[in-house]
Amino acid sequence: MMEKRRFDIRSQAMHNDEKTMVNGRVKTALIFLAFAGLGTALSLLLFKLDRGTGFKTDQTESSAVFSARPVRIICGTPGLTEIVFSLGCGDRVVGVSRFSTYPPEVEGKARIGGLIDPSREKILSLKPDLYLSQGRQGTMADFCRKYGIPFFPLTLENLSDLFAAIRSIGGLLNARTEAEALCLQISKELAAVRDRIGGRSPRTVFLSLGHTPGELTGIMTMGEGTFLHELLELAGGRNIFSEVGASYPQISKEVLISRQPRIIIEIGGLPVGKIDLLRQDWQKLSILEAVAEDRIYFLTEDFLLIPGVRVGQTADRLARVIHPEAYIE
Repeated sequence: MMEKRRFDIRSQAMHNDEKTMVNGRVKTALIFLAFAGLGTALSLLLFKLDRGTGFKTDQTESSAVFSARPVRIICGTPGLTEIVFSLGCGDRVVGVSRFSTYPPEVEGKARIGGLIDPSREKILSLKPDLYLSQGRQGTMADFCRKYGIPFFPLTLENLSDLFAAIRSIGGLLNARTEAEALCLQISKELAAVRDRIGGRSPRTVFLSLGHTPGELTGIMTMGEGTFLHELLELAGGRNIFSEVGASYPQISKEVLISRQPRIIIEIGGLPVGKIDLLRQDWQKLSILEAVAEDRIYFLTEDFLLIPGVRVGQTADRLARVIHPEAYIE
């Protein structure tokens, strides 16, 4: 049971792009990332623009070349769906993850299932000419290769990956100008948060990605090299587990106590009706200064764990908790 919960929270830490309810908490169905190594396995070179009419990829899991303008696109995760729609290509999307909710225009799109349990029959029925996915997916890559479906997995581990993915998708969809504009917009949103925080001293933060309900075990967080770490530090926080050497480690109460964060934030996909119970869990650890002084915050917005076009909003949300004084007009 504990091993299942470990995968539940680790998957939630990885982008919240696929969500299912487990034990009253939101679970992201990106379990394949746990088996793929959570970080090092995702540092692959994914795309290379060909100066001809086609688009080639160096990723061996991808289809080799496609030369037509894609008009029947499947987006395998909510984050990728956000990107494609933000590039003005939503009318070409024929299928999305069952968990895609943004933008509202996705409501009428066919659902292909989740990232780890896509419906192959549904995929074939949609006759896609481009399948965008996330992370390493050898089995799905083999399936798409067998049926002649151009398959392109992208890495979305950190902010650099996000910008690279936007530009790569822009190249695939003949929307390079729109991709550059989108990257500029996101950069400006992030810069606005950075400027708002100004020269304020960073505050130590423990960012919790979940724990076993009813007790403080199975506590998950994130390390350096992840988009959440980058957003936390941009927002004026100092990640107390930045140096752990793993993207999404599980940590013990004893280690957490030894590091004494000023602020504790539990993030993303939290059922509003359960927050009081989660707070009670943390109150069992009153030896923590953040607990004793009631500096525990529960952020419920589902986009917070998605490495997509709304990362600027995530940074802003974190900054308002870490440095609320910066937002006093």
